[in-house]
Amino acid sequence: MTQHKLLVAIALLTLLPGVQGQQASAAQAPDAQGSVQPFSVGLAPGDTVEVFFWDFPEGAQQRLTVAPDGTLFVPYAGSVKVAGLAPEEAQQAIIDALKNKKVVNSPQVSLTVVSARNLQVLVMGQVTLPHPIQLFAPAPLSMILNQAGGFTQNASYHVLIAHKDGSPPTDVELDRTMSNLRGLNEIVSPGDIVSVAQAGSFYALGEVNHPGIFPITGSQHPTLLQALSVAGGPTLYAGLSRARILRVMKDGTREEIDIDLAKLHDGKVADPLIQADDILYVPRSYLRVVANSWLNQSLEAISIFGAVKNY
Repeated sequence: MTQHKLLVAIALLTLLPGVQGQQASAAQAPDAQGSVQPFSVGLAPGDTVEVFFWDFPEGAQQRLTVAPDGTLFVPYAGSVKVAGLAPEEAQQAIIDALKNKKVVNSPQVSLTVVSARNLQVLVMGQVTLPHPIQLFAPAPLSMILNQAGGFTQNASYHVLIAHKDGSPPTDVELDRTMSNLRGLNEIVSPGDIVSVAQAGSFYALGEVNHPGIFPITGSQHPTLLQALSVAGGPTLYAGLSRARILRVMKDGTREEIDIDLAKLHDGKVADPLIQADDILYVPRSYLRVVANSWLNQSLEAISIFGAVKNY
């Protein structure tokens, strides 16, 4: 979990110079009165919006671009400062400007964002399509994940939301069934960073049918029997009573946990949980190899004897 938060922190540090650069250049751009106003997350120079004026049929719909000084030149109202404003705030600023100009007593205006470089959420980590997603208003996490293509096979289903306002990150635990509705409804705001952690892995080696590295998916760690099932189960020559889990401890030392798979299968011992980076090792039973070889030779001899007798 600490590593996951570190990755998000690195992403924030990576993005910070660009954000600071935008703010620095914006801070040098004077408004119509010559004063300097810094820009924040919200509308920025170059963004495009569509404004619909219900009170003016002759010019009802206008596509407008935010000027370098952070203003929109709005018909009937003049220049309106919108840099750093959310869409609904920019809409209200236009309404207030129309009122101040005394063009209409109760203006009816609706504003829709066409494109905005700062009104987005960066989605990173174990999603199918990690990329910045346009977001003009707060939205549930489920919508963000859907636009990112959902989780990859190696996702841990643990989501970290780093908030633009500097408040503590939000940890969200989901699962493969996506049944945590409270987590899916967690609100994500423009400027946030959504990161999906990579799942840990365990190793299955020795006398298993499909040895290899397997991801630990979901919020629940697998038990030993579940991990053994994922690895295809033990082979014919497996030394069931001498299986063991090799585990690296926090201090760097290695712990060996002996497991009798025969007793485990019969429910005589507890089924332990597999942790990230565990190695499940099932050794070969040479007694089984010899016994199987002897059995094969005996069956072959019986088959030959039968064939000679029938001949």
